[in-house]
Amino acid sequence: MFLEIKNFLTDKECDLIIKKCSALIDKKKVNNEFNRQGNSVEFEKYKELSDIDKLICERLTFFIKSRLSHAYNMFGVKPADTGYSFHRYEKGQRLYTHADDVFEHRGTNEKFHPRVLSCIIMLTDNENADLVFPRHDVNIKTEKRKFVSFLPHQCYEHYMNNNSNENRDVIVTWIIDKGIECVRP
Repeated sequence: MFLEIKNFLTDKECDLIIKKCSALIDKKKVNNEFNRQGNSVEFEKYKELSDIDKLICERLTFFIKSRLSHAYNMFGVKPADTGYSFHRYEKGQRLYTHADDVFEHRGTNEKFHPRVLSCIIMLTDNENADLVFPRHDVNIKTEKRKFVSFLPHQCYEHYMNNNSNENRDVIVTWIIDKGIECVRP
């Protein structure tokens, strides 16, 4: 199941997030991560992003209560986000085919909460940079201000190739269930 919410943020909010996060991108960083190319900015590492962190948290909390809990039958779940990460994909960069997981990869005996939803907030308009779910034959257009959520399960594998001529900027987070605590043996 996929949920798309248009106008999750305003143009002005998207532009502010891009401006603030762009200034924090580490140009020396190797741009390949586990499942993606591009560069990232983790909000929790920067005090100067606290206002944006608060804005997104408040907006997401509102939509969890008003839309997501109904759409995904999340009643009885104690939702929380995992924090926010800004991702920039430059022209030609990609998100490799992968599936998010219910259980984030933690160390042995470290406590964690299972993921309930994968969430992406799109900050730019990009032609030819769809988020593709091949198993479902679903292509989600990259549209500024749009929020997208889907289940973090193996059957929701996805990828993206930025074939546009511009940066594709997004914010990624997961909704977890704080009411369930897990430990990897």
